[in-house]
Parts: sequence; structure tokens; C-alpha cells
Amino acid sequence: MKKKFCVAGLLLASTLALGEEKSIKLEESVITSENTETTVADIPKNITVLTGEEISQRGAKSVAEALKLVSSVVVKEMGGADAAFDMRGQGATAKSNVIVLVDGAPINSIDLSGYQTSNIAVDNIERIEVIPSGGSVLYGDGAIGGTINIVTKAPENKLNYGSLNTEIGSYGLKKQHLTYGTKLGEKLLVEVDYLKKEKDGYRDYEKDDLENFGFRTRYKLDKGEVKFKYNYSKNKFRAPGSLNELEVEEDRTQSNSNVWRIDGKTEKNNFAGDYVYNINSELEFKLLGTYAHESYSSNGSNYKTEIKYVKPQLKYTYLKESYLVFGGDLYKGETKDFAYGKGKSEKNSLGGFLINSSTINNFRFTQGYRRQNIEYKGDKLSNKKFKEDAIELTGSYLYSDSGSTYVGYTKGFRTPNTDEINAWDGEFKPQKSETYEIGVKDFVGNTYVSSSLFYIETENEIFYGINENGDAKKNRNLNGTSKRKGIEFSLEHYFDKLTISESVTYMKTEFKKGKDIPGIPNVKGVLNLNYKFNEKLSFNNSWEYYGNSFANGDEENKGKKVDDYFLSNLTAMYDFQDGLIITVGVNNLFDEKYYNYVGYSSKGFSYYPAAERNYYVGFKYSF
Repeated sequence: MKKKFCVAGLLLASTLALGEEKSIKLEESVITSENTETTVADIPKNITVLTGEEISQRGAKSVAEALKLVSSVVVKEMGGADAAFDMRGQGATAKSNVIVLVDGAPINSIDLSGYQTSNIAVDNIERIEVIPSGGSVLYGDGAIGGTINIVTKAPENKLNYGSLNTEIGSYGLKKQHLTYGTKLGEKLLVEVDYLKKEKDGYRDYEKDDLENFGFRTRYKLDKGEVKFKYNYSKNKFRAPGSLNELEVEEDRTQSNSNVWRIDGKTEKNNFAGDYVYNINSELEFKLLGTYAHESYSSNGSNYKTEIKYVKPQLKYTYLKESYLVFGGDLYKGETKDFAYGKGKSEKNSLGGFLINSSTINNFRFTQGYRRQNIEYKGDKLSNKKFKEDAIELTGSYLYSDSGSTYVGYTKGFRTPNTDEINAWDGEFKPQKSETYEIGVKDFVGNTYVSSSLFYIETENEIFYGINENGDAKKNRNLNGTSKRKGIEFSLEHYFDKLTISESVTYMKTEFKKGKDIPGIPNVKGVLNLNYKFNEKLSFNNSWEYYGNSFANGDEENKGKKVDDYFLSNLTAMYDFQDGLIITVGVNNLFDEKYYNYVGYSSKGFSYYPAAERNYYVGFKYSF
């Protein structure tokens, strides 16, 4: 392991000698926050923005692979389930404590399936915005860990354009992605795309086949625009289950017995509309609406989920750099024929929010408040109702043309999802968290610097584990206060042909009388090197480090810790400058033997081995 780290250090030292200073200001990157456009420098949060170009350069093939290169996110993967994104130590409940958005619209479900991102084509992504501990006022229930906003590319203002992307790789990977767009008149832009991906997987019995069709329109108005999107996806998958220690030593690629294998499929239709109208220079109106219908079947379990979401918002700019945002949201979720027997569960909410951002000289202050009413209906849900509040207070000081420092306080909440309630011990209560944060952002010479310290206290934490009587595992509210504290630090250096980015997150967690929260590495670090030899040829080398942690489910910290490990990926890209781009890459360059997930129970450890060294090559032609 030390030898690998030395190799990275030598590579870094040698490439540093080749670079010349270059000025790039990340503060000018446009992002979405408070559901309105602004810049990284203006938002008092430790925001990370991954552009579509960076995602392509780093060889990421999915949203999950892209987010692995963000130190404040730990990607959790298990066979048969979409990846979960853990921000600031949410642990096993990451899918319910982080809100994932596509173009500002939440895609979280009302059950344990949470959000699904595997059906989002990375070629269609404009950027991904990661905001730890952000969004409790704007989005409410479930934003305790933060928000991840996936911004997709809008149809282009061209008569004819498109692309064809083909990729092959290890474990039977075959992918084809076609996109075509056009103009209908002077105001209507239309784009369609089709994605088909097949992959056998690293382990026996593993398979993942995806088909996805997308249709997007954009209609220009004199004082605004209207967007409409439709997406259909179908996914058939098989998962080989977990292995014990003896099975891993014998053959880590084998599958478990038929009892633990998963054979399933999902089918999803998603409609989204977005309307923006500039009433005048001070007043802007937005209306966002989505409808999603999903069916899921696996090993005898069947889900049919329907989600409806509407969000009107008004922004009033009362001074040059001061504005007021107020609006509301209506959410209706319904699941039928779920795993616990035939029936129906509903989780509905109605919320309203108010955000004020004001600038006085070099100071900016933000105050936000949300009230949300949440109601459950169903055979096992007891028609329960909650009224919850979220608060956000921040202040930032611009101490130079490029540097700012900030302090912030956020109060958020999370109510149980319907699957959790169906396996609950005792009366269920909302989980409530308070986050205190201080940070700084600056651009010094050719280096962008961002750092934050955070402290989080959580009451009534929702946790899955052994109940108070020591019987079977169930969901429950923990007694006492859970604590999470840590530091996030990142640097990005720009040279003539070389860009180097380093980030590290260190975190200490505590719950249940001083026990560590299981499944959370104490350190995650990322190093990325991108070198452009010329306008055509570029190389990218990424490194990820994960510190040790107790296995998932080891709430008493009785078992041994999961070992730390390094991962390295290498990508080369050649752009012929005539529309054709060829990409080749190696994942897990040093053939690290690690695990996507490690579980712990009274019967011992269960392992989900991750892929060893693997390769791919891709061809993309655009016109």
C-alpha cells in the first residue's frame, strides 16, 4: 500500500514540474441553490461542483462513479439496489437522509428504494452540485445530510445535432447511447435519446441490463421559457448475494446460494415540467412539477409506486444583491402491493418556505424558514400526522476580491419512510438534526481553496438494529443524542496543461453511549490529476482513499474494523477534432481487493466483493 502511495507522490511531483500558472476562477461557476442561479462564492456552504467535462475526463460511467470522486460523499453499493450517497456520516440510512434532485426536482421515493440514478446517462449531465447539510428549508423532509442536484443538458439551439456513443469493457460491458436534437421553428427545441447497456458483472450470477428513452423540449417565451421532459427506463438485474469469510477466501467471484440471490426488474415512467416567467426586472415566477410511476419486482416482492410533486416559487429582488424567495410544495406518494403483503401505503406532505438573502457592503446574510405538514395513511401507518419546522441562518464576509468566510446554522428533520414503519419497534417520531458550520473559500495564486468545520447533533435518530429487548432487528428511534463532527478540505491547482485537485474529509461519529456509527470511514481522500498534452490528447489519473470503519450493522462495535484501502483509475482521451473522441481506461489500476459493502450480525461478517482490475474503451461521434 505504501508503495502505491509513493507512486502517486512521484507522479504528482514530476507533473508539477511541467506546469505553468493559469488563472481560473471557480467562483464564477453557475450553480443552483435556493432554487435560483448564483455562484459558488455567494453560497455559505462547502459546495462541490462536478462539470460534465470533468465527469467525462475522469471516466465515470454513472452518477455513482462520478460522486466517488467527491470526498464529502461515500458511495454505498449492494447487489440489486441503486447506490446510496452518504454525506456527513448518515450511515445505513443515507438514502433517506440525503435528497437527490434532477434539475431541482426531488427523485426520492416514499420507501426504502430512495432515489435511483443508474438510469441517468452521464452524457446528458451538465454538472452535479453537492451541497452537504444544505436544502432543509428549500426541500424539507430528508435533507439532513444534504442535497445532490444533477443538472442535465438542455436542448441546444441548433437545427440538427446529435451523437453516437459506443462502449465495450470487462465483464461483458456493452453500451450504446444515441442522441438527436433539432429546432421546430424559432422557439421550440426538441431532443431525444436512447440508451442501452448490458453488463454481466464481476461475480457469478451478476447481471445488469438497462434500457432508457428520453424526450426533452424547451420552448422560449418573450419573458421566460417552458421545459418538458419524459423519461422511460427498464432495468433487469441479478445480484449474487453476500459471502462469508471462508467463501471470500475460496473464490470472491462466486455467488451465494439461491436463498440470497436476487432476480428483479424495475420499470419507470417519469414526467417533468418547468415553467419560468420574468414578470419584471424584480419579480420572477417558477413552477416545477413532476409525476413518476414505478413498478418493482424481485423474489416475490412487488412494488408499484406513484409520486406527484408540485413546487411554485416567487423571487423578488428588492435591492441589487438582495432578494426574497417564497413558495411551497405539495408531495403525494403512494405504494401498492408491497413486500409486507397486499395493501397500500401513502405519505403526503404540504410545505411552505421563505428565504431572505441580503447584502450589506461586504457582508451577506441569509435567513430561511420552512413549515411542513406530513401525513401517513395505510393499514400499518395509523394515519399519523406531523408538523415540522426547518431553519437556516448564515452569514458570510467577503474579505477580498476572491476570498470569503462564513458561519451557518441549520435545523432539519427527517420522518420515517413507509418501509421503515412496516418493520418498526415502538412509536415512531421524526428525526431532528442541528448543524453548525464555519468555512472559508478563496483563490490564491493558481489555487482554489475551500474548507469547512461542521458539528451535527441529532435527536431521535432513525436506526435499523436490535430492538431494546435484544430480539430481532427492527427500525426504531435511538435514545440520546448522536454526534457527528469533522473537517472538509479541498484544493484545486491550475497550471498550463495540468489540473490537480485534492480533497479530504475527516469525521468522528458517536451514538449509543460513545459507540461509532457503523459503516462510516473516518477518512476519505481524493486526488485527481488531469494533464492535457495538446488539444487532442489528455490523461486523467484519480486516487481514492477510504479509512477503516466498523461494518454495517455493528452497532455495538464488537467486530473487527473493515480495513482501509486505496483505489486508482486511469483514463486516456483522444479528440480527433472532427467529432470523434476515443476513450480508453483502467479501473482499480492496482487490483485492490476490497468490498462494496460489509455487514455484521451475530452470525459473523457478510461481504459483497467489489470488482478487481477492469478495462474499457469507448467511441463517441458528435455532429
